[in-house]
Amino acid sequence: MSQNVFITGATGFIGRVVTELAVKEGYNVRGLSRRDDGDALLKSLGATPVRGDLNDVDLLTEESKNADIVLHLAFDHDFSKPYTDLLALDMKAVSALAEGLEGTNKPLVVTNGTAGVQADPNGGETDETAPIAQHSFGNRQNAETYALKFAEKGVRVVSIRLPQYVYGRGNNTGFAAQLIKIAINSGESVYIGDGEYCFSDVYVDDAAQLYLLAAKTAKAGEIFNGTGHTTTTYKAMATAISESVQVPTKSITKEEATQRWGPFLASFIGITNRASNKKAIDTLGWKPVGPGLLWEVRSGSYVQVAEQFRKEKAAAGL
Repeated sequence: MSQNVFITGATGFIGRVVTELAVKEGYNVRGLSRRDDGDALLKSLGATPVRGDLNDVDLLTEESKNADIVLHLAFDHDFSKPYTDLLALDMKAVSALAEGLEGTNKPLVVTNGTAGVQADPNGGETDETAPIAQHSFGNRQNAETYALKFAEKGVRVVSIRLPQYVYGRGNNTGFAAQLIKIAINSGESVYIGDGEYCFSDVYVDDAAQLYLLAAKTAKAGEIFNGTGHTTTTYKAMATAISESVQVPTKSITKEEATQRWGPFLASFIGITNRASNKKAIDTLGWKPVGPGLLWEVRSGSYVQVAEQFRKEKAAAGL
C-alpha cells in the first residue's frame, strides 16, 4: 500500500519539486495550498490540494495524523513583518504538525538554513555541529531547536538545512534570479569587496531528493546540510551574470550595498558560507548531481529568466 505524504509549502519552488518526485515514487501526496492556482498546480502534479495556511493549526494536526510522512517546507517570507513573528508562526505550525505524529515515530522533516552558522575562520567547510552565527537579519535556528525537541515525544524529527542558493528549473523568484534582475536593471553586476568569499548552493531536484531520503531513513534529531557545491565565489557569480546579460562587473563596499539593496539583502550577500554535505552523502546515500549554478546562469534555465527580466524592463520603459 502506498504511503501518505503531507507537504506544507507544496506549491513553492522547492515544494513543488518534492511533490513531483514523491508522486513519481508512488506516494499519495497531499499538499497545503492557499489559492486556486496552487490547487491547480498540485492537481497537475498528481497530488491532492489541501486548502489552508500555517495558521490553520487544527487542519495541520488532522493532516499529520493521517500521514505516514510529513514534510514541512512552508515559511512566511513576508519580511515586512518582524522576524520574530515569522519564527513564531513557524513554531506554531511545527507544534500542530508534531501533535498529530506524537508517539508514532513517523517522520517530520523540517527546514532550516546553512547560512545560520559561523564560517570556518580558515575558509574551510563547516558541518552540522558548527556554532550558530548572529546575523542582523536573524536566522531560523530557534525554530529548528524547537522542532527537534519533539523527538522526545516519539516524533522522528529531522532538519534539512538548505543553502543560500537553491536554483534551477528557471526559477525567477530566488536569490540567484534576483541578482540577475538587479544586474539588468542597474546595468552592472556587482559584488562586495574583492568578492573572493564563497557561498553554498544546491540544484532544486537534488534538494527535493534529500527530503525524501531523510524521511525514509534518517534518525530522530538528525540535522543534514543540503548543499551541492561550496566553492563558488560571489565574484565568479557576478562575472557569470555579467557575461550572460552583457553588463560590466563592479566591486562595491558593504556600505554601498546597504544603500542599494537595504540591510537584509546586503547582509545576506555578505555571508561567507561553506556547508559540507558529507553527512548527508555518507548517512543517507544522497547523490547531488545537478548542474552547477554558474552553468545554469550562463547556459541553462536562467538564460530564459534573464530574457524575461529584460522584457519586463523594456515594458516598464526603464
